[in-house]
Amino acid sequence: MQATWGFVQAGLDVQTSAVCIAVLWFRQTKFCWAFSFYLVLLILYWASAPGWTINNALPQSLYVVCHAKSKLIFKFMNSKIFRRIIFIFCVQFYFLNSSFAQEIKPRSKVDTLQVDVDNHKMSMYVSGTGKYTVVLEAGGSSNHKCWRTIDTAIAKITRVISYDRPGYLKSEVFEKTRDAITIAKELKQALQKSGYPPPYILVGWSMGGAFARVFCGLFPETVAGLVLVDPTPEDVYARAAKEFPELMAEDSIYMKEIMDSKDRPGERGEMIVFDSSMNQARLSDATHSTPTTLLIAAYGKAPGEFENDPNNLMNRTWVEELVKWAKKRPNLQYKIIKNSGHHIAKLRPEIVINGIQEMIDQLK
Repeated sequence: MQATWGFVQAGLDVQTSAVCIAVLWFRQTKFCWAFSFYLVLLILYWASAPGWTINNALPQSLYVVCHAKSKLIFKFMNSKIFRRIIFIFCVQFYFLNSSFAQEIKPRSKVDTLQVDVDNHKMSMYVSGTGKYTVVLEAGGSSNHKCWRTIDTAIAKITRVISYDRPGYLKSEVFEKTRDAITIAKELKQALQKSGYPPPYILVGWSMGGAFARVFCGLFPETVAGLVLVDPTPEDVYARAAKEFPELMAEDSIYMKEIMDSKDRPGERGEMIVFDSSMNQARLSDATHSTPTTLLIAAYGKAPGEFENDPNNLMNRTWVEELVKWAKKRPNLQYKIIKNSGHHIAKLRPEIVINGIQEMIDQLK
């Protein structure tokens, strides 16, 4: 049990579970059957986990062998069944590694840039090449890292850029008003100065959806497509405060923490002008008809214990407001993602990747 507990502490993934089962079985049955069982599990896991190599297998295999009786080891190693298993194992090793070598590509090189915009530095992260440049706009209180689950996949399709707005991570604090118009203009200047021309495909999550919409309104000639990932509806909080104020208590605490903070300048600046940014997004709709894909999460917006309940009033209101807005917009297709919370790129990255890929295919 002590040995098994070591594996539990290391993390009970499929591979470790297979080893634990085999170790326990060694003490109760014949070694040959236990070892055969272990090898079968090893191969099955190997086949289902690309990137797993013999370097991972050897230490675990040695551990298992050391827990068996030496006489049984030698007896089994001289048997026909052992030689057959080793033959099958080697064949699997050859073919699986050959296929992995072809399928697995190294992570795309990411260029980290520090771009001077209005005398302050902004951090940008660029990878991939292609006709379209996908620009990822993070949500409120978020930075470029919120896109890590999809940026590598997008870089295999076309160029992708994520960045940090002023006051986040290594992007310097800027004293200008942090409303959506200011943010959109800063992003446009950063893209120009870094040498990445249009056409752009803007991807905005949560509050970043408002920033992306305003960018489209200010610079419609530069944007080929817009992908909105569960964006914040303009009227959702006003409606929630009016219809069910008791559910907004926890959200009010969160907002107060940001407003009172001294070490979250980016978040604080954006939240101070939250209402202005939402109104700017509303007004921007009249100035463009960019092809748009809207991905709506069924839940994940309600604070507290009801976060994952699609029928919670806050979750339901969020979806209703987005659907109502979507039906008024030209060139817009929307999908309600029933098995995802607010952060779709993290919880269901394939949905966002497919949405961007479909937008690119649509534009060709």
